[in-house]
Amino acid sequence: MPSGQNEAFSRILIDKALESSGWNLLDPLQVQFELHTGNGRADYLLKDKLGRVLCVLEAKREDLDPYDAKDQARGYAENLKAPFVILSNGRGHWFWNFERADQRDAYRIERFPSREDLERLRLKNLQPPRPLTSEVIAPEYLLKLKNDLTLRRYQIRAMDEIAGLFDTKGLRKFLLEMATGTGKTLLCAALIRRFLTTRNAERVLFIVDRIELAKQTMEDFAVVLPEFKPVIFKTARRTGELLGSSVVVATIQSLMVDRRYRAEFTPFYFDLVINDEAHRSIYGDAREVVQFFQATRIGLTATPKAYLKNINVEELEAENPKGLEARQLRDTYHYFGCKPGFPTFRYDIIDKGVNKGNKGVKSFVD
Repeated sequence: MPSGQNEAFSRILIDKALESSGWNLLDPLQVQFELHTGNGRADYLLKDKLGRVLCVLEAKREDLDPYDAKDQARGYAENLKAPFVILSNGRGHWFWNFERADQRDAYRIERFPSREDLERLRLKNLQPPRPLTSEVIAPEYLLKLKNDLTLRRYQIRAMDEIAGLFDTKGLRKFLLEMATGTGKTLLCAALIRRFLTTRNAERVLFIVDRIELAKQTMEDFAVVLPEFKPVIFKTARRTGELLGSSVVVATIQSLMVDRRYRAEFTPFYFDLVINDEAHRSIYGDAREVVQFFQATRIGLTATPKAYLKNINVEELEAENPKGLEARQLRDTYHYFGCKPGFPTFRYDIIDKGVNKGNKGVKSFVD
């Protein structure tokens, strides 16, 4: 395919992706094409409601890695005083909160932000978050909320592992492999509190696979996160309850019904998405829901699916690329950015047995 034709095809894909996120390509007050700046030509400019440039979108041919255009797009963003940069070849996209000094690099996204998303992010930039690790977690962290809630050492280690990688390496995907009965709900409640208190998240989505679990989680979150007004998505009213909540608990099924997740939310609406029983929600129809939200992602599971374990990836890619892709789509470790067989943090049944004798510690039921 000739390069010009290739780039034209990428533009078609980019246009569709923008429209899917609510951008009106026919409105020059929203989207401007090919503006010549002092140091080159910016492909797309995405604007706010006052006509100010929110984002520079640099388009590349489908056969080129869009990330390589980062420095080029940085020049346009500096020239136009744009806070955000998107790099795309129509298939792969990168997003960079250029205005934030602590956002050192662009990261992969699967959907473009909406205009509303970018306007909200710009407001958040006025009061940047503090490091996750600055919110120190000790066993008594939750005692002020309930006098018998004491965090266990392994729960604190799991949270600190995530916080360290988030702060120092900018990672946005994590997998916690933890045996049943190890207090994952309590751990998540404390973890969510850490994200919200440090302003690394304003809105959190907690996804479960059964309504009974949603109700139990809601009861627990009401104790640990009362000021953040947790709600169950299925029963929350759009006006008031849902909009006023910082923590939404939802079953994957309720999000999928009539594609409510698309009607109710934008791609960047949530800053943190936690998947309970993550091995069951990252493939099939459920995967579309999970991938819609461009947030920091944390998966919880006792039984991750390891479809890439003991696989020669390079050999399989050469012989059967579709077979490799199918395995990658089902592999829990791969989805959460981990090496095969190596979660961000593991606490298995053997560890649980060793620590069985811990006394005076109460944790919520999984």
